[in-house]
Amino acid sequence: MRDAPSFTPKTSLGQNFLINRDIVRRTVERADITKKDVILEIGPGQGVLTREILSSPCSHLHSIEIDRRLEPFLKDIEEDDRFSLHWGDGVKFPYGELRPVPSKVVANIPYHVTTPLIWSILEKLAPSGLSYMILMVQKEAADRLVAQACTKERYPLGITLAAMGSAKTYMKVSPGSFRPIPKVSSALVELTIERRRDLPSDNLWRKVLKAGFSQRRKKLANNLVSLGIKKEEILDLMDRSGIPSEARAETLSVYQWLEFVESLRQTV
Repeated sequence: MRDAPSFTPKTSLGQNFLINRDIVRRTVERADITKKDVILEIGPGQGVLTREILSSPCSHLHSIEIDRRLEPFLKDIEEDDRFSLHWGDGVKFPYGELRPVPSKVVANIPYHVTTPLIWSILEKLAPSGLSYMILMVQKEAADRLVAQACTKERYPLGITLAAMGSAKTYMKVSPGSFRPIPKVSSALVELTIERRRDLPSDNLWRKVLKAGFSQRRKKLANNLVSLGIKKEEILDLMDRSGIPSEARAETLSVYQWLEFVESLRQTV
C-alpha cells in the first residue's frame, strides 16, 4: 500500500483500510476465483485487496468507490484492461447495469451500511447469476447474518440469505489488521446463492419479515397486524404453515417463513 501521509480517512464513510496482507491473500484464495469469474468489489480504498484480486485469474473486476480522494491510489490499477473503476454510493449503485455481469463479490465493505448494501447487491445481481460473496463485516453483523432460528441475532436479511443458500463465518479478524484501527472486531462471512433468487425483490417477503421483527418482544401475530390483516386471519395462516400461535419472529425456521408468506400471498 502506498504511503499517503496527507490522506485522512473519513469515519463517516467507514474508512478502515485492510492492511493485513495475509488476510487479503486468504480472502482472495477463499473466493476460488476462476478465469470465468467477474468480480465486484465495494470500497477499494487504497487498492490492497483490489491488487490481490487482479493477481487472480478473474476475467474482470468492477470496483465501486464513493471517495474521489482515493483516485491517486487506484490510478495505476486502471491500466489493467480487466479493471473498471466506478464512482458512486455502493448502496444506491445500479449494479444491474454492470457489464460484464458480476458472478462473485469480494470486498471489505463499509460497516455502517452492511445491511442495506447487501440487500441492494442481492436485489440487483442475484437474478442475473451472482453465486458467491465473501465480505469483511463487523463481527456483530456477521453474527446476525449467520444466525440460526431461536437466537436473538436472527433478523430478516439473515433469513433471506438462508432461504437463498447459505451464510457462514469464515474467520474472525482482529482490529489490528486495519488502519485506522477500528474499535470493533471484524469477520469474513461467506454467502452462497443457490436458489430463490427472486426473494430480495419480493416486496411481500420483505414487508412481512420487516413487520414480524418490528417489535422483537411481541408475538409474531401481534406484529403482523400492522400489515392491515385481521389477527384471526393471521393466526389461521400461521396454523396452516405449522407455526404456533405464541411464536415470535426469531423462532421460525426458513421453511416456515416461506410457507407463511406464500399462504399470505394467496389471500391478499
